[in-house]
Amino acid sequence: MRRIFYISLILTGLFLTSCFKDDEQIIPFEIDEIEIPYSMYEYQTYFSITDQSIVSQHHYSDWDVGFESSKDGYHIILNYARYMYAGNTFETDFYSVKSNMASEMFFDNSSGNLDSTALIDWADFSDTDNPVFNEYVYIIDRGKNESGEEFGLKKIVFEKLETDTFYIHFANLDNSDEYYLKIPKDTTVNFTLFSFEDGGNLDVQEPDKSLWDICFTKYSTVIPDNYGTPTDYLVRGVLLNPYKNIDVALDTINYFYEITSDLFSNYDYSGNQDAIGYDWKVYSDNIYEVQDYHSYILKNVDNIDYKLRFTKYYNEDGVKGYPSIEIMQY
Repeated sequence: MRRIFYISLILTGLFLTSCFKDDEQIIPFEIDEIEIPYSMYEYQTYFSITDQSIVSQHHYSDWDVGFESSKDGYHIILNYARYMYAGNTFETDFYSVKSNMASEMFFDNSSGNLDSTALIDWADFSDTDNPVFNEYVYIIDRGKNESGEEFGLKKIVFEKLETDTFYIHFANLDNSDEYYLKIPKDTTVNFTLFSFEDGGNLDVQEPDKSLWDICFTKYSTVIPDNYGTPTDYLVRGVLLNPYKNIDVALDTINYFYEITSDLFSNYDYSGNQDAIGYDWKVYSDNIYEVQDYHSYILKNVDNIDYKLRFTKYYNEDGVKGYPSIEIMQY
């Protein structure tokens, strides 16, 4: 973490002269420039705005599927950092599905809306006392690594949710490496993270949901291409912790250090998971440039408001994917 000191001049006159008057004050205030030491191309890094520190990090490929772990949660998400897709075959005969029979493949909406997930119809919870478990066979495209190599396909049935435990059945498309597993909820996190590796494991997990505010990560989203056509992209950006109910506004008009709480009522706020997102940087002439005139107002971070801006996207060695930020509390 680098500390940057700025000088605020409070003057009684309208003009600066060669000599300060006796009643002029020079008040220093301290801004921390926080360097994230984990690459956004390789890691998911969980960060506390309140403590201005990293809570934890793990490699982006360490999990495949997340199971909503709140008391009444039942949604299932894909790992947004792996460029994953899922499709419903609408078949219930597990062993007969030996190819990708899904007519369409989707990834989860980057807004974080849990009713816009690729696996939303795995069950019907309209009647929470009597949910209907469809037991459809889903095809999971596990995405690609940074070199473009594919992680491969799996087929899976989400059998049921019972006594805070998800029951799953999965295998390769040729029915090899077949397993039945139980995924118990961990209510201290937003999602219990599951990996298909080594017959299935829960080795890597999110940190406690009360301890972090934002995650530096790559994620899948839809962006218009040069012709205005909505196109799937994998971007590097920042996602909000859904548990915290943080609202975010973007100010591109006022200078970061001049933004005061008096301006708060002028902003439009969003609680979407990708409200900060990826476009605090732009790509031009083969380099990324940080839009340091983009200031983000974060309301209700543990009942405190903050402003945040990005200052860098490269580390001291000139390697991309290592952002630096400045944060000020109101």
